[in-house]
Amino acid sequence: MESINRRRDTLLRLVAIPVAATIVSHVVFGRRFPFQPGYSFPLPYFLTVATVMFCCWEVNFRLFHWLDRRIPFYEGATRRLRWQIGLGGILTLLTFSIIFPAAIRSYTGQWPTPALLLTGAVVCTTLATIVNGAYVGRYLFRLLQTEKRQGPATTETPIVTGTQRLLIDAGTRTLQLLPDEIAYFYSANGLVLLLKTDGQQVITAYNALTQIGPHLPEPFFFQLNRQIIAHRAAIASLQDDTNRKLQVELRPALHKDQDTEPVTISRYRSADLKKWLASPVTA
Repeated sequence: MESINRRRDTLLRLVAIPVAATIVSHVVFGRRFPFQPGYSFPLPYFLTVATVMFCCWEVNFRLFHWLDRRIPFYEGATRRLRWQIGLGGILTLLTFSIIFPAAIRSYTGQWPTPALLLTGAVVCTTLATIVNGAYVGRYLFRLLQTEKRQGPATTETPIVTGTQRLLIDAGTRTLQLLPDEIAYFYSANGLVLLLKTDGQQVITAYNALTQIGPHLPEPFFFQLNRQIIAHRAAIASLQDDTNRKLQVELRPALHKDQDTEPVTISRYRSADLKKWLASPVTA
């Protein structure tokens, strides 16, 4: 799930950056307003704030989407927030330490004083926190909306099979997929993610594999553990592990920087999995 795309991000920048730069350049740096005698628009500080905001915003935008691919919220919101805050803070301060002095020098002809640097750092950190918070808040709000639409688990059939297609509720839409288009279902933190064979990830409207498993065609799908129900074709390899466990590699992987997704199968499921893989596929 994407919290915000490039087009919406650009529109927000066109509105938010000039407004914030105008306010900050007057209130924090210029400290003079149109109703005061001798007022002039603080253009150098306006351009400085706008430049720093744009660069810090871009850094945080790219960081958010980089973390989306490696530590998505559905795998652990707390861990993701720690990385978001830690890396976001470090990269924001690094960006500020380079851009702010250079912008002041370019627009005013002078290097900033230590007091001005401290003021700029406080302002930059505040604005970056607001932007990061907006991204995270919108993302989590969409997750909560998905959970709200799901409601409590019921015994109704969420998936209907017919004419070789599966109807899967994905919240505001219903997907019609052939079994071979589905790689596996992944459950975590009350959400069920559908991973398609082309690598596309879809948040479904279900909150547990028990709402899905009983209605999937058994010749094609097998529940590997409490988190994953996989299609037969998604199993790239399997290897015996210690204590009669199995190590299975699924393709495609949840994380785009990996070729396969490793999954450990308990010894209690290993024999059933091998038997299922050896059985003929019948529609």
